[in-house]
Amino acid sequence: PPSPLEEHRPAVIEEGFDAVVRTGELSDSRLSARLLGSFGVLLAGSPDYFARHGTPQKPSDLANHACLHYRYPNSGKLEVWPLRRAPDEAEIVLPTSMICNNIETRVCFAQRGLGIACLPDFAARDAIADGLLCTVLDDYVERTTAFRVLWPTSRHASPKLRVFIDFLVARMFVQGAGGKTKHPIQAGSARSSTTFRS
Repeated sequence: PPSPLEEHRPAVIEEGFDAVVRTGELSDSRLSARLLGSFGVLLAGSPDYFARHGTPQKPSDLANHACLHYRYPNSGKLEVWPLRRAPDEAEIVLPTSMICNNIETRVCFAQRGLGIACLPDFAARDAIADGLLCTVLDDYVERTTAFRVLWPTSRHASPKLRVFIDFLVARMFVQGAGGKTKHPIQAGSARSSTTFRS
């Protein structure tokens, strides 16, 4: 059976946090938000895994591979891998070899040759550069996700909180040539939720 490996996703208001950094769309109308940047996703596995199991050439090939999944902590739903398919092509049912709601576990298991993971590009870039992971089906994967800092709308933004938000906006994403936003600057931002409490 799949192994449930999870981390806590805090409730901003109920648990008294001043701010959190999260991915995805804003779903709580009680929170104010500021966009920090965006990132893409990719499918990756280890060279050893692909040597043993073959490299998928099209999305339907994933049906014969071990897939390492992400479960959204709030809804409990599995992340749908952003695989492009033809209008008349049926949705692919992916095998579920592992389920968790943190990035680090999926990166670790993928590096150890346990399967293919759908990962944020910034979380896999070092392992790819070091030859520990390689991407597959690049032409079939399409998704860009936003990073936002969120804080309670009803709460007066203290000077400390304003400085924190301005710091994130200025420093969290590296700027490339021509001011183009690239990757988050640190691995800590890879988690589904990062919190700040004064």
